[in-house]
Formats: sequence, structure tokens, C-alpha cells
Amino acid sequence: MGERDSEWPVDDADERASGAERRMPLRPPSLDDDDDAPPPPRPALSDETKPPVVRPVPTPGVVKTARTLWLLSFVLGGAAIFIAFLSREALVDELTAQLGRLAPGYDADEVASLVDVVYWSSVAGLALVIMIEGVLLGSLMNRRGGARWLQVIVLMVHAGAVLVGSAFLAVGDRGVFVAPLLAAAFVVALTAWVLCLLPAANRWFRIRDESQPASLD
Repeated sequence: MGERDSEWPVDDADERASGAERRMPLRPPSLDDDDDAPPPPRPALSDETKPPVVRPVPTPGVVKTARTLWLLSFVLGGAAIFIAFLSREALVDELTAQLGRLAPGYDADEVASLVDVVYWSSVAGLALVIMIEGVLLGSLMNRRGGARWLQVIVLMVHAGAVLVGSAFLAVGDRGVFVAPLLAAAFVVALTAWVLCLLPAANRWFRIRDESQPASLD
């Protein structure tokens, strides 16, 4: 009995120690472990679709033809102006004689001044019309269809400039080429404007964006 009684205290102590050990809280993880841990790998992209790109909208054939005709009109009008400039002395003499007969009350200086005004006004008017048509052509090729309606006003002015130029610049030996060149330039410009009204050109002008989406090759 004495031997068994001496063992009980030992068993109670062990039981109390194991119970205290079970009741101890878990030790929090060390922060140093988080600092040393590598970052998680970046997830791979699952969508491998190529990004869209933009490609210019092709210019229809009628618009290209209209551009060529406009340029031809500029060349013809410029040739007429060049011929009128080369034959200026003959033109001035002829205009002086004509205006002297039409206005006998004016003296020589006044007639000469009037001739200069008529000559340079005719030449400058034709050159200005060509410049404005060139600017509007640039707008048309940038797919601004509203420039076509401004061209109507310019074509009306062009017709008046052709009439004035044919009356005052188509005189003399070289001047006989001025009237046909001016008339041809106006007809070609009018044809180019009509081509810009065709359905293919209208569809091209109606596209608001300057490019259309397309996939990468």
C-alpha cells in the first residue's frame, strides 16, 4: 500500500502538466517567414486574341478619277493663265484699242489704267478660282463630303471667270488658245464634281471615321 500511495502524486502531476500544455495557445507564425516567402506567381492570360488595328478605308475609283480630273483642270487653267501672261503686251495693245473705241471720252492714261485693271483682274480671278478649288479638293480627299456643296459656289464663280477671261484675254495670236483652255478646264472641273455625287462616292463620304477596324495578320 505504501508503494502505491507514493506513485499517485507523480501521476497527478503528469496529468496536470499535459492539461496545461493542451490549454496553451498556438504560437502565431513569425512575420519573418512572410518576408522571406516569394510572391505568388502571376496568373497566365487566358485570352490570346490579338488586339484590333485600323486600316485606311480604300478610296473608290470614282473619287480617284474625280481627283485626276480636278488636277487636269488646274493644269488647263494654269496653261491659259501662262499664255495670257506671255502675251501681255499684245493683250494690252488690243484692249487699249477696244476700250478706246468704247470710251472715246477717256484720255490715254485713264484707258491704260482701265486696261491694267481689266487684265490683272481677269488673271487674278482665274488664279484665285484654281487655288480655292485646290483647297476644296484637299478637303474632299480627306472625306469631308460637305466640300462638294462649296464647290458648287466655286464652280459658278469659275464659270464667270471663264466668260471674263474669254472676253478680255483671248485676243492676239497666242490668245486664241486661252478661250479653249479655259472652257476645257471648266468642263473637266464640272465633270469631276459630278463624279463626286455618284453612289460609291456618297458611301465613302458618309463614313465618319477615317479608318475601319481590322485584325492583325
